Amino acid sequence: MKAVITIIIITLFLGCKTMEETNKYTITKIEQGKDGQTLYLKDSKNNVYTTVISIPNGNFVKVEEGNKIKLEIIKMIETYPPILVSKSIEIIK
Repeated sequence: MKAVITIIIITLFLGCKTMEETNKYTITKIEQGKDGQTLYLKDSKNNVYTTVISIPNGNFVKVEEGNKIKLEIIKMIETYPPILVSKSIEIIK
């Protein structure tokens, strides 16, 4: 019984860590828009995404190309590249 509980706990821990890692991206390009910026992102598997940051969206932070960021993602819109709608953005130092 203890072994089963231990396996479940380890599985949950690894699952959470994997999810956390998939929310980390590198900014490869920034396009200035009227009300904010479009960030082009690449994850650790070289998948490409975009996200929009703006003051009206409540997720604006000052970023630069090459910054590594972590997103709190609300949803993903299936386009090419996929658009990540984020609630918050954190720069990873």
